[in-house]
Amino acid sequence: MTYKSQQKGFTLIELLVVIAIIGMLIGLLLPAVQKVRDAAARLQCTNNLKQIGLAMMNYESTYNRFPAGYLDNMTVNPVDPTATTNPDPIIGWGWGALILPYLEQESLYKSININSIAMNNTSAAAIAFRKTVIKGFLCPSDDTGLNTFTISGAGGNFELAKSSYAGINGQAELADFDSALGLGMLLRGRGVSIAEVTDGLSNTLFVGERSSKSAKQAVGTLPGVCTWVGALPGGDLDGETPALYVLGWTGDPSSPSKPNIPEPDGSFHPESITSKHSGGVNFLFGDGSVRFITDSIDGQTWVKLGTRQGGETTDGY
Repeated sequence: MTYKSQQKGFTLIELLVVIAIIGMLIGLLLPAVQKVRDAAARLQCTNNLKQIGLAMMNYESTYNRFPAGYLDNMTVNPVDPTATTNPDPIIGWGWGALILPYLEQESLYKSININSIAMNNTSAAAIAFRKTVIKGFLCPSDDTGLNTFTISGAGGNFELAKSSYAGINGQAELADFDSALGLGMLLRGRGVSIAEVTDGLSNTLFVGERSSKSAKQAVGTLPGVCTWVGALPGGDLDGETPALYVLGWTGDPSSPSKPNIPEPDGSFHPESITSKHSGGVNFLFGDGSVRFITDSIDGQTWVKLGTRQGGETTDGY
């Protein structure tokens, strides 16, 4: 006797149930995957800032002061005290360029002599230097697909490598190049010594994030307003000093502009500190530690962290 096996297929209802279950599982899985990606990006950003902090400490060990926020014609060359750097006080190589030898980028640093040529030098070597993308200056969360941007001004078109990190200049908005003298750690034209940081290195911000998303909202046409290279006029800077390309602020005490918090009209100051991390921003402190400051930080505490010698207590973050 022969037996025929009967195969039964899925009914339409069973198929729809399976599809619904798969959809629910994907819906549960995607947020978890995104959280893992965010955590990995935040960890990489933290590591970037730790390496920057170590480089700054090594720079300080060499020159007995931290790097200038950016060099200008008021700056005495740290290598050759008899020389000055630029004929223009508005432009200058930034703190990121100064610490290159301590970030395993000595060959790039030596490709030009930043102690004798201006930021807007048009030699082939200077052009290549300005547009060199350095992974350690880029937060993975700040990915726009563009790692350089071009500005028009200061005698031509200049392509600059993007950075996700701005040095903390203090409380003042960077309305003109004089304001970049600042009360913070990274200033126009000179480095700050440890002795000047009477608030203590562990209570003083050195470097914070600035996301390209916020920069686009602030500046309009630029895909990013932060670079490791330096300060160079050009682009739509909304009347601000080019120092904002490398420097940031912690806000005015009367109306603190906290991390990731826009103005009432939804815009950001070009020099604001922002990130694409959920809930806050990574910061490098003067003691080399990296901490995540939440968007809910007390406004007055946030402002105080940006100064080096205010004598304030900075609890609550």
